[in-house]
Amino acid sequence: MEILLTITYTILFLFIIKKMRFFDIEGLSKRNISLIFLLKIVFGLMLWAIYTFYYTERCTSDIYKYFDDSEILFNTLWTNPFHFLKMLTGIGNNTPEFDQYYSEMHYWARKIDSNIYNDSHTIIRFNCLVRFFSLGYYNVHTVVICFVSLTGLTAIYKTFIPFLQDKKRELIFSIFLLPSVLFWGSGVLKEGLIFFALGLLIYYTNKLFTLKAIFICLVSGLILALSKFYVWLAICPSLLFMIWANRNNTKVFLKFVITFSAISIIGLNINSFTSIQNPLVTLSQKQIEFNKLATGNLTDANNNPIAVAKSAIKIKTLEPTIYSFLKNSPEAIINTTFRPYLWESRSPMMLIAGLENILILGFILLCIVFIKPLTEIRWEYVLFCISFVIIQFLIIGETTPIIGAIARYKVPALPFLMITFLFMLDKSKLLKRFPLLKKVLIQ
Repeated sequence: MEILLTITYTILFLFIIKKMRFFDIEGLSKRNISLIFLLKIVFGLMLWAIYTFYYTERCTSDIYKYFDDSEILFNTLWTNPFHFLKMLTGIGNNTPEFDQYYSEMHYWARKIDSNIYNDSHTIIRFNCLVRFFSLGYYNVHTVVICFVSLTGLTAIYKTFIPFLQDKKRELIFSIFLLPSVLFWGSGVLKEGLIFFALGLLIYYTNKLFTLKAIFICLVSGLILALSKFYVWLAICPSLLFMIWANRNNTKVFLKFVITFSAISIIGLNINSFTSIQNPLVTLSQKQIEFNKLATGNLTDANNNPIAVAKSAIKIKTLEPTIYSFLKNSPEAIINTTFRPYLWESRSPMMLIAGLENILILGFILLCIVFIKPLTEIRWEYVLFCISFVIIQFLIIGETTPIIGAIARYKVPALPFLMITFLFMLDKSKLLKRFPLLKKVLIQ
């Protein structure tokens, strides 16, 4: 039955891709979009197979722990519909009467209160909604998340293709076909929701000032904030800068400095005039939480010990001060950008991540060698992308002492890192130096 349902929903989404005007894109045919969708499903099934037959601890498996918790939430519909609606919406669901459900879930509740919304709730609720038509079969969820993720990635492509007309193939690879994006972005994980919300938010921000665009931006922004708050935190200043820069494409660097200086000053002092916790305190707490996770000092909701992370590393202690944050920043950027090193790869997935790092760094060096004249670069888009990447890399590197987690958490930033340097690449200069590449790179 699972195979039949999986095939049926795959065909349904292929039909939707064929009929939806959203997928009418210059430089990327619907046939190729459909092939990318099918490729994502293949990678989603690979992820399912790895966490089913290789990593067999279901209760700690990334793809199963939220899926299994969603079953407990879904079953509440039949025993107490009122409680089900409260937990699904998050309205009035934090009273003791709900502990009977949360105690059965492994990842609904945190063992450490870091004053941040628990984004595990979002993926659990997503899985719960999909259960209405999946009949509880996991790989139907795989097909759905692949389509959801594809929609967001397509929106990112549509945002940048007008400005990279001579680099269509390179843009397709940078957004859709990076190994980490294909792998982690095609599983029943938060990354699929992040790409969906992030793509729509960026695309419709460029179309702001229509009711449709404003509504989609508000909804996608909310989904992004509830799926992974630090990604929302990283994109907001970049979007504000982009809105300002697009109104009048002059004094781009000055606008960038003013935007980020103002947001930094407000953010670092937000606890002075609101009840919101200082972000440096929050980051410090997140590092403490991750250190406990890495060293096996946490348990799940049933008090079962969570195993020591196999790829744990030691990072500098982050104190809730600007000095400590800045002092730790070089190490944070290095860890997030370069790790895992090849010699740290203790599993096939880590090896692929290490090889991908080399591929991306090689591409960056190539773009720097064959860089456009500085006056021809669209700096507003370079600054938009690279600021988004750096903020994410800093947050991840400052708080995360687990290489495997670093390799996964940075996935939403990787397409934007590639796009940054696509804007800088002088393709004609590259092809003149290596004419054999014309068969591959010329559209």
